[in-house]
Amino acid sequence: MEERKKWLDAVEKFRIDINTIVICPHCEKGNLIVNDVAFDESEINKGGERFIECLTCGKFEIVLYRRPPENWYSKNNTNGLS
Repeated sequence: MEERKKWLDAVEKFRIDINTIVICPHCEKGNLIVNDVAFDESEINKGGERFIECLTCGKFEIVLYRRPPENWYSKNNTNGLS
């Protein structure tokens, strides 16, 4: 249960600041990365899924956003992942 709470805390941290550095709640070694996938690429404001993943251990969580946060999809645009 403690790990699940840490994942939920990570989701909230990324919702507030997409550039924050969050240590993986599972392995506690790697940093988490974020990738937003819109339901419809031509209307990204309609929501989608936020993938939060640790590249060290491979553990990930997916968050569904029907009303995306302000920083929705912004990290994708800076990394050229649109």
